Amino acid sequence: MTVHARAAVVDRALVLRAQDGDAQAFDQLIDRHQGRLFRIAYLVLGDRQDSEDVVQESLLTAWRRLHLLDDPDAVRAWLSQICSRRATDIARRRARRATDAHSPETLHHHPDDGPGSDPARRTEVNEQMRALAQILSTMEPDLRSCWTLREIDGMSYREVAHALDITESTARGRISRARTHVIDRMKEWR
Repeated sequence: MTVHARAAVVDRALVLRAQDGDAQAFDQLIDRHQGRLFRIAYLVLGDRQDSEDVVQESLLTAWRRLHLLDDPDAVRAWLSQICSRRATDIARRRARRATDAHSPETLHHHPDDGPGSDPARRTEVNEQMRALAQILSTMEPDLRSCWTLREIDGMSYREVAHALDITESTARGRISRARTHVIDRMKEWR
């Protein structure tokens, strides 16, 4: 069984327990997905505080609506959808107010890095993430959300389209434009 398949089995069990009212099971789900949700929000918003707020709001929404999740196997995509929609709403609101996104900040190391990870490598990754967040902040929120869900969260085009309530061809087009934008501006990191 692959790592992804094992993670899906664990997530399913936690969802079923949480739907039965087990708050500790939901806490474990939070621990498993919070870092990933933060990365999604941060790459859409480019602001640590706003991203943390979006994750908290998303997790509260998930707890309140957990009973509505019909397919426990879809929890990963469902949480991503809640988070990305909230982050995109904030990014759109910012754009309408014509305010600049906050400058990207260093992302703290993720728990997946483990105690034995190389500090130099972690610093390089943080610098790349900072550069990427800066590049993403220059994109339209709709492109940024599509790209983040596809490239960071690993969703399929169909899942991205579903998460953002757009057609699959619209998702493909936005992701393609976003990729071109990112590739053109990340040449120094190759």
